[in-house]
Amino acid sequence: MEKIFENRGWVKNIRENYSKDSKEGVSIIVVTNKLQCEKNIFSNYKRLKYLCMELIIILNDNKLKIESYKTKFWRLNNVRVFQLDESCTLGECLNFGIEQSKYDYISKMDDDDYYGANYLTDLMNVFKYTDAQVTGKFSRFIYFKESSLLAIFSPYFENKYVPGVAGGTITFKKEIFNKIKFRCLYGAGTDISFFEDCNNIGVKIFSADKYNYVYVRNKNLDEHTWKIGDEEIMESYCEKVISTKYYIPFITA
Repeated sequence: MEKIFENRGWVKNIRENYSKDSKEGVSIIVVTNKLQCEKNIFSNYKRLKYLCMELIIILNDNKLKIESYKTKFWRLNNVRVFQLDESCTLGECLNFGIEQSKYDYISKMDDDDYYGANYLTDLMNVFKYTDAQVTGKFSRFIYFKESSLLAIFSPYFENKYVPGVAGGTITFKKEIFNKIKFRCLYGAGTDISFFEDCNNIGVKIFSADKYNYVYVRNKNLDEHTWKIGDEEIMESYCEKVISTKYYIPFITA
């Protein structure tokens, strides 16, 4: 627990040193096929402090109502909502979103995770102090809602080059889209195949710090692409932090 609080200092120092000239625009893409995530998507985007960004929402379930989203999000700046038929794959939705984007950086965010206020700022700073073309978080906080347990997933992969990062944190220079597209796969594997393609052509991927993002696990495995139980995830991949109903103070830097 002490290390979590100690390490916040250098995260804040990096932000102070590199955020003064943050002018690069970022297009955030969220693909959702869940009926209950509208509020969470809204809250995450509203919370972000980054100045130059847009949000592109792709509805990928025919039961979702595009007018409901447009009504909800009209008060926020730079938000566009599209609907693709539920037969479209995640890869097709992401590629479509990138084609609609107006900025030179792309950030893929999940519909049911938590993103802190400084999340995007810290990831964009990675491009200033590394030569990576892709960044995100390999080590990250994970919260098990059923047991109210906060843990660190893969705790030893911060601030280093890696073969891939968490799918809900993929952030990259849009220029690589000229060489790599998300594959149109049914089921899992879209993010993994993206990293494979990056590694095959020498695209560098850098894992940032673990803060300001939480991978949220629900009890219902149907809500997750990765169909594995909480106990197995905890035992095989995680380091316990604390049992708590309110994790935000522990993950924020």
